[in-house]
Amino acid sequence: MSAAAPRKLSYVEPRLGTEKADDTEDYRPSGSRGSRTGRTIVEMLVGAAAAALAVVARLLIDLPSEILPFFLVVIVICLVTVFGGVVSGLTAMLVGALLTWRYLLKPVDSWTIDSQDLYVLLGFFLVALVILATSQLYRWTEQRRQRVALEFAQREAQHQRLFAREMSHRLKNAMSIVQAIAAQTFSRDAPEVPKFEGRLKALADAHNLLNEHVKQPTASVAEVVKTAVEPFLDRSDRFRISGAPTPLADQQVVTLSLALHELGTNAVKYGALSHADGYVSISWADADGCLNLEWKEHDGPPVEAPSTKGFGSRLLARSAMGATLSFEPDGLRCKIRARV
Repeated sequence: MSAAAPRKLSYVEPRLGTEKADDTEDYRPSGSRGSRTGRTIVEMLVGAAAAALAVVARLLIDLPSEILPFFLVVIVICLVTVFGGVVSGLTAMLVGALLTWRYLLKPVDSWTIDSQDLYVLLGFFLVALVILATSQLYRWTEQRRQRVALEFAQREAQHQRLFAREMSHRLKNAMSIVQAIAAQTFSRDAPEVPKFEGRLKALADAHNLLNEHVKQPTASVAEVVKTAVEPFLDRSDRFRISGAPTPLADQQVVTLSLALHELGTNAVKYGALSHADGYVSISWADADGCLNLEWKEHDGPPVEAPSTKGFGSRLLARSAMGATLSFEPDGLRCKIRARV
């Protein structure tokens, strides 16, 4: 096998001004004007209702006489402008001015307005306009800040996806080179070469699984198990998998993938998967923040503990998150325990 040349990535810069314009940008459905009108009506109703509540509260609450009658209305104008928009604020200002003048400044049976009331109303409108403009400016600033933050988050997510794809390509190239070096170094008839290639593939599959979770480098136990046992699925009932949704960190994903690959390889050669009726049950549970996973082989040949420990046994003993092996008469049992 010859060494695979590293994949050369080419990037094409987009040509400005050549993109096809989106037809939906300038197109406005016929119902959009009606929806804007309905939204404006709702904003006006909210402003009017808020102003009316402010005047009613001013009539019911026994406030000191030195507090201006428009005090609660000014507060309402600020709130409805920030949360509802300028239309709600203007409506609250006009309705609040009318109701306050009618029920707090003048007798109920009088509709006249004198110069004193005119100055009071003029002062109220000046204060209300300042409050309205300040609140609307804050609203615009906050909306712009949120848009900028959203655009930044979207750009960061795109950069993460590009970086993950680039690293995935580089990792595949490196593994291809390692595989070619191993094939050229060892004899083609050496039994270690297929083992090495299988372990290398399990490592690549684990990293591919992590690349699918770019934002958070984790994967679920179910994803890791299904990816690891896929090469050994010669029929649908070979593996019986069950367990609760449990996340794994990146290092544990790689380690568990390699451990399951070793167990599957041994099962195909010496264990339950070497018999037509044999199968493997894999189950796990999350108990007190620890993952308890069990690999159990059924209906295979009798198994015995090996006299010497190979790479697979050492990997399971040292790296597979505290794995313990039991060579039972009906098949191998492997228990893995790790903190999640």
